[in-house]
Amino acid sequence: MTPRCFADRIGILSCRFPGDAALAISDSRDQHLPLTGILWMAAAALCFSASLSLVKALQDFGMTVFQAVLMRQVLGLIIFLPMLVRSWPEIIGSNVLPRHFVRAAFGFLGMCSAYYSLSLIHLADSVALQFTLPFFVMIFAVWILGERLRAHRVIATAIGFVGVMLIIRPGFGDLNYGIFFALAGAAFYAASDVNARRLARDDPLPAIMVWNFLFTIPLAAIPGTIWWAAPPPDAWWSVLAFAVAGVGAQFCLTRSLSVAEAGLVAPVLFLRLPVIALVGYLWFGQDTEIWTWAGAGVIFLATIWMTRAEAGRSPPQPRNG
Repeated sequence: MTPRCFADRIGILSCRFPGDAALAISDSRDQHLPLTGILWMAAAALCFSASLSLVKALQDFGMTVFQAVLMRQVLGLIIFLPMLVRSWPEIIGSNVLPRHFVRAAFGFLGMCSAYYSLSLIHLADSVALQFTLPFFVMIFAVWILGERLRAHRVIATAIGFVGVMLIIRPGFGDLNYGIFFALAGAAFYAASDVNARRLARDDPLPAIMVWNFLFTIPLAAIPGTIWWAAPPPDAWWSVLAFAVAGVGAQFCLTRSLSVAEAGLVAPVLFLRLPVIALVGYLWFGQDTEIWTWAGAGVIFLATIWMTRAEAGRSPPQPRNG
């Protein structure tokens, strides 16, 4: 499988494989280190869980989601400053800046929606509902990229919808707005990822990554300034840890995808659910209902089946060496 084909399929295989991580694969050598890839993906799952737990704690301190997004993106830009300086000519030479803005806007809305859902519903419920991201990617890939709507994708999406219904159980439990924010977060993330894949046709990876930071920061800074809530002094360490965990998750995820096949490491990211459920229980006193586990299990199986079906469509390619 060529790197580009591999990268193009990441969005379908992801549980939240950001476009930047997916695109990074195209710049990697063809490697296959299964254990290394699994360990990197497990580290990504832990970092994602830490990031979500910390943003929940920061909201309990009174911080807004806009501030959380702003601080995460500012730190990310600082970390990627060497790339910005080194690749400035090809970054500034982009001819599709409106598309970069659209991609950043979707990502911004995804982060805000997902983070806000954490203040309304249990951590595990939010994470489980965001496992629907691959199905939203499939829908947007058909619409934006013109990909074919294949039968196994439709079936997997229908099964995933059953999983969502098990989690929210309409008619049997109180419907909380947090459910819709969690699903909206998955949808906005998916739109961002698909637009990142579209941008890869026109711009190199550094341009896509840096413009995402440059556009997201002002999008978050405007509402973040209007509704600014100064964190208490003892919360700033949590702010720093949240930002580091968020960037660390992206780094670990990218490293995993650069050394192992997505079909192998993708399921490892579902480790987020038991980890976040444990954190929710120990830190926030949240119990995870059996229906959340059942629904997440259905979504997990549907995603894995769709992953296997996607892998079966592409004939294996001999590896170099």
